[in-house]
Amino acid sequence: MDAIDDLSDALETTRNLLTPVRLGIWVKLAIVVFFVSSLGMGGPTVPGGDITTFADEPGIDGTEEFESEFGEEFPVEEFILGLLVIGAIALVLWLLYSVISAVMEFVFIESLRSSEVHIRRYFSANIGNGLRLLVFQLGVILVTGALASAPAALVFVLGDFGDLSVGLIGLYALYGLGLFLIYSVIQRFTSVFVVPVMLQEDRGVLSAWSRFWSTFTANWTEYVVYLVLVWILSIAIAIAAWFVIAFGVLALLIPFVIVIVLLVFLGEIGVLLAIPVGLLAVVCILLFISLVWTPIETYFQYYALLLLGDTNADLDLIPEQRAAVRSDGGALTDRDDDWNGDDGDGRENRDQSRNDGWSTDDSASRNDDPDDEYDPWDTDSSSWDDDTDRDDNRGW
Repeated sequence: MDAIDDLSDALETTRNLLTPVRLGIWVKLAIVVFFVSSLGMGGPTVPGGDITTFADEPGIDGTEEFESEFGEEFPVEEFILGLLVIGAIALVLWLLYSVISAVMEFVFIESLRSSEVHIRRYFSANIGNGLRLLVFQLGVILVTGALASAPAALVFVLGDFGDLSVGLIGLYALYGLGLFLIYSVIQRFTSVFVVPVMLQEDRGVLSAWSRFWSTFTANWTEYVVYLVLVWILSIAIAIAAWFVIAFGVLALLIPFVIVIVLLVFLGEIGVLLAIPVGLLAVVCILLFISLVWTPIETYFQYYALLLLGDTNADLDLIPEQRAAVRSDGGALTDRDDDWNGDDGDGRENRDQSRNDGWSTDDSASRNDDPDDEYDPWDTDSSSWDDDTDRDDNRGW
């Protein structure tokens, strides 16, 4: 079964990309992963809210409570205005982050496909794709939120929440859980399968979903097994990764805390200097977490790309990487469904004469491009050019 066999292939493909260790590639991938991954802190959640709060909104009497608590001079209107301003700023920042994250989805796939990381080049070439993806994701969120709130809204309009029985509440909980699972599957499949189809065949989101859907329905057992394995592996790997992250963050915090404490003792100037030091500490911690999560996210995305190519040869984005880890040269032939580690399943007996992929010797690098080696940050102005000359007016 491809969904099982590809687990080991994805590990080899990830190792081939990330070793020998090249700082430039690791840091740039970590930046991309920061935007495309939840960093193990939880996946997407179904938006919603308690509509009963609208019935309990304080009216004019709410200002009287403020005045009795804080005095007649409490600036209620200014306080509300401040909250609105803060909310607007938070909304703008969230939208900006969402736009960058959507475009970075394509940057990540392009990087894994080409085995080279050029953030600016890939970003500028996929802004249109990213905006389409973001609109689709927001649409899924709105539809899911509406479906999740509909039963509660119906009860609120037709009756009283106090009349609900335990059975109805349990039924609503099951309904919400099922809705959440469907939402999560749609979002994950969009990210790891539909986005690659958009890149491979230059399609819009809905067109790519239609293209992928035929592949999914023809190989649904493979994708069900994929979901189960990813769920199990994600939990196990996240637990192990956060143990590493906890110790690493603690080690990073010690010097920053010492410096901040010393600066605070200097007085007001020291407090002002402690602010940028604290911000630097936050950046370093986020970068460290992203570095830890980079091989994990790379592995899961390669796993998805391998499965996509195995179930539909026309949607294979990584034929060269596939050929590098399979003795049959990556030919998409029927493989032994028995995952017993025997050589008969078409897996490669690695050439013992080649250097170990985990070596840090640069001569073992699979990428012979000297420009990528000596200019890891891709500062060449030509990196802004869209070499693919894509048509951004594809519609949906």
